[in-house]
Amino acid sequence: MIVEDVYEPLARYRDEFREKFSRLTAQTFQELLEKSGVDEEANIKLTSEIRSLENSAKQIQDKKSRTGCLIWCVVLLLLAGAGWLFFGTELFGEETVAELSESLPPPVLFTGLAGLAALLFFRLIPASKRLAQQLQEMQRRIAGKKEEAYRQLEPLNRLYDWDMTAKLIEQTVPRIHFDAFFSQNRLREMCEYFGWDGTYNEDKSVLFSQSGEINGNPFLFGELKTQRWGTKTYTGSKQISWWETVRGPDGKMRKEIRTQVLTASIEKPIPVFGQEKILIYGNDAAPNLVFSRKPSSLSAANENSFITSFKKKQELKKLEKLARDLTDDLPYTMMANREFELLFHATDRNDEVAFRLLFTALAQQQMLMLLKDKSVGYGDDFSFLKQKRINVIFPRHLSDISLNTDPKLFYDYDLKRARANFQTFNEVYFKSVYFALAPLLAIPLYQQTKSVRTIYGETLLHQASYWEHEAIANFRGIQQFRHPACVTDCILKTNVKKRLDGISSVDVTAYGYRGEKRIHYESVYGGDGKSHDVPIEWIEYLPVQATSEMMVREEAEGTTLQSFEESKISQAEAWQNFFRSLGTAPEQLSYRRAILSWLNR
Repeated sequence: MIVEDVYEPLARYRDEFREKFSRLTAQTFQELLEKSGVDEEANIKLTSEIRSLENSAKQIQDKKSRTGCLIWCVVLLLLAGAGWLFFGTELFGEETVAELSESLPPPVLFTGLAGLAALLFFRLIPASKRLAQQLQEMQRRIAGKKEEAYRQLEPLNRLYDWDMTAKLIEQTVPRIHFDAFFSQNRLREMCEYFGWDGTYNEDKSVLFSQSGEINGNPFLFGELKTQRWGTKTYTGSKQISWWETVRGPDGKMRKEIRTQVLTASIEKPIPVFGQEKILIYGNDAAPNLVFSRKPSSLSAANENSFITSFKKKQELKKLEKLARDLTDDLPYTMMANREFELLFHATDRNDEVAFRLLFTALAQQQMLMLLKDKSVGYGDDFSFLKQKRINVIFPRHLSDISLNTDPKLFYDYDLKRARANFQTFNEVYFKSVYFALAPLLAIPLYQQTKSVRTIYGETLLHQASYWEHEAIANFRGIQQFRHPACVTDCILKTNVKKRLDGISSVDVTAYGYRGEKRIHYESVYGGDGKSHDVPIEWIEYLPVQATSEMMVREEAEGTTLQSFEESKISQAEAWQNFFRSLGTAPEQLSYRRAILSWLNR
């Protein structure tokens, strides 16, 4: 069977892949439902009962809230009446009290207050207690029904898998294949053959990774935790006072005290943690070419507007001037397709021949369609860096989703909602991943060029890379690894100490910061004409680190990966039973499902 390449990524997604993926996703859910044996009609009936109970609970809650408001109103009226009776003279004077007493005699007021008190203690408060009891009982019934509904869908929830979305993408888009996990040999291939130096990840921690290949050429999606230094403004204050001589109304001089609150602020460094998504791709095409480009605001601008036309002309003049400049070291020469030059804007390329070999007329056309798109994909939202055989893409739209495909995301007690959530999540995930890869698919030479490993049929041994170890450590949570004095988030880094019989001893080092209180004195001039030291408390963040041991076991086939506590190593028999229960055929094993099964035991 001949597998066709994808040279028109935008059109193929719009006309084919979007509908195909949606259909396959719906079909997959239906197959899971049939395999689970869940009674759909029974779940519909049960969730309908839950909705009815929730509506009743909401009505009780609303009634309880209204009763609570009435209680507060009555209490305020009682307090106001009591205050008038006992403190009216002191507050408003005898004349005012006497005038109002004529229209509202004290006996009438006493009677009204007594009636309000009776309403409060014999009607409103008991009613509020009854409503609270009814609400509590209703919530208990709702919780019981939800628990029953979860049990009803448990067979379905157990069938969700970490790799379902990846498999759906593979079935939809030709040439794309996802790995079970990011192996050590896949990492070695990208580093030793394609020239990725790996320094990008030195000061970051992997939260999730997904590797694979397009027609034999490796790619890697990474979701990483980052740390940088930002600044925080700390503020302090100090009250000062002084005597000042002033002339009084009688014309005589006298002394008066003046007060003033002095404030000051300083900026001090603070560690800031964030996340970023990256796509790394290795390919032999144009192996010495280097260039970079960033998103252009002109891509999404209105082409018919005068301002856009003016900006494009000005930018083209700059590019033409740059192309005529023979004094710099850049060999930049403009291509015939001026619009491509304007929007792709890779002016720092080091080899014009290789650049033209890569960006043929078809590649230029497809890249422009991606950049100018405003409705199908995400438009010009990516940075593109080519460093010889390594291509790095930073798609902005990936920041809006998580690359994590944890099966727990699909757990629900409502089958209708579970179906909709499964469909929506996978469609959004596919669109995000596909359009991250689209700039690579738009270059035909990338799909026509195969790696040496693919040509000579070399196989990759499946041994987990440190990216997967970091992902497992982060999955378990930084609380298990952080230093006791650490008050910030942590960057987790791993190092394999030894491997024996498929079990790896992995050191997990958590890098964080402890906080030390400091006081800075800022000199501020006051109204008394003197300088005062205003104290400002701030926190100095000092680095701390702690190293813990994590054990990771890999099956002989290398298709499963699992972490467990060192104290559990002695439970060898339990381990054997656990892995036997997963099966040994490669197609039956999924490392991420193994993680979920073990960590949630």
